[in-house]
Amino acid sequence: MSKTKISIIISDILKIILTLLVSAILSVVVTRQTGEYSNVYIFYILSIIVISKITESYFSGFVASFLGIAVVYYYIFFSSLLSLPYKHGYHVTLNGMFFICIIISAITASLKKHIKETEEREEKTVKLNEIGRKLLSLNGIQDIEKLALEYVSSLTGCSCIFYIRSPQSGEQGMIYSLAPKHETIMCSSHERFVAHWVFENKKAAGFHTDFGNESSCTYLPLISHERILGVIGIFQLGQKPLDKNTLDYLKLIISQAAIALERQYLADSAQNMLVETEKEKMRGNLLRAISHDLRTPLTGMIGASETIMNNKEQLSAKEQDKLIKYIYEDSNWLLHMVENLLSVTRIKDGESCVNKSPEPLEEVVTAAIGRLRKRYPKANLQVRIPEEFLMVPMDATLIMQVLFNLLENGVKYAGKSAMISLIVTKRENEVVFKVSDNGKGLTFHDNDTVFEGISPTTAHNSDSVKGIGIGLSICKTIIMAHGGTINAQNQLSGGALFTFTLPLEGGNTFEQKD
Repeated sequence: MSKTKISIIISDILKIILTLLVSAILSVVVTRQTGEYSNVYIFYILSIIVISKITESYFSGFVASFLGIAVVYYYIFFSSLLSLPYKHGYHVTLNGMFFICIIISAITASLKKHIKETEEREEKTVKLNEIGRKLLSLNGIQDIEKLALEYVSSLTGCSCIFYIRSPQSGEQGMIYSLAPKHETIMCSSHERFVAHWVFENKKAAGFHTDFGNESSCTYLPLISHERILGVIGIFQLGQKPLDKNTLDYLKLIISQAAIALERQYLADSAQNMLVETEKEKMRGNLLRAISHDLRTPLTGMIGASETIMNNKEQLSAKEQDKLIKYIYEDSNWLLHMVENLLSVTRIKDGESCVNKSPEPLEEVVTAAIGRLRKRYPKANLQVRIPEEFLMVPMDATLIMQVLFNLLENGVKYAGKSAMISLIVTKRENEVVFKVSDNGKGLTFHDNDTVFEGISPTTAHNSDSVKGIGIGLSICKTIIMAHGGTINAQNQLSGGALFTFTLPLEGGNTFEQKD
């Protein structure tokens, strides 16, 4: 017998003795005061009710009833303490009171049992809701596995193992071990075979089941909508078999874990679909931009070269030089586009991130300005950067490409005489680049589509300048791959303003939103 049970028995005996003693004293006092011996019965019944209520054992009420009636019988028939008159029929009365007390104690004990069961069910329900809430709040298969194992081990007091996939697929399983030797046994080939059987048959197996009874663990499947989402093994070797209540409660916890896993799988699937949709959208935008921006200069080159070939004798040398100049300019434009496309290919497909390293901000800006000066020596540029020395995590070549594209767009669309400004500032944990001009600015529709690959503005001016769609689409791809942001808007004073940011720490998450 355990120490806990012994202490409960001793506690119940003391409670019985103390309650009967108090009841006897009170009954003596009250009976002497009133001269009415029937008060003895009242205190007797009251004491039995109290004892049945405050004691733990089911038999306490029975024992108290017997002891109580013995005390009452002694005082009425053998003690002169109460000086009670003897009457015939008291034996029948006492026996009736005895059985009444037995019934009362039984009813009280049964009521206590029901109350205790109700409280336990309520506690389990609250606990189960808490488990379900915590499981559903997690994001990640491993976190769900870990929490489910903790709850199962806490409930059963056993080591556990959680398989997301069949062990036959190479899955090692997540283990919550209470002893090192348990882990070795749970990872044995036989135990893995039984766990695989559960995946195949969607039924419980292992210790104390119809299949694999010689196993050390009991394996339970996690099933939701007829789909098996995992298997939990509970180490049972040398342990007391799980009782029905524990097993039923364990199945409820496992059901909650299965729901959480299914929700996580659906969320992951939706996220993957979203990522794939964004990739397809990017590819579509780039293809449209390429077809639009490359076709325009190619058409001009073909037309100019065809004119020279077919009308060489009719064209003057000056006209021929002009057409050759067009071909030269369009060839340079195509080369520029190819450079842009090569820049994008540096962003790894699928990972959508770039290899960043701290670069001096001043050097990157100077290199981009120098490159623009080489192509547009007469451009009006105004540059302002922070006085403090800033090292910004970036891929310098890609960011130079972004700066060049934005500055070049300003020169082309605002006009050669327009003032193009590049202002760089530091703001908390990021660096902000602002490229603006004092030209016509963007139309409202441009703000929505300017980064999507094709700008309507381009179409309206296709005869004079090549499209900006592919350039800005590439800018957005590069900045987003750096974990920054980019947007375009019109200034209140007139002209377009492009703003992009680069984080000073981390920020390599890729998001492409409308």
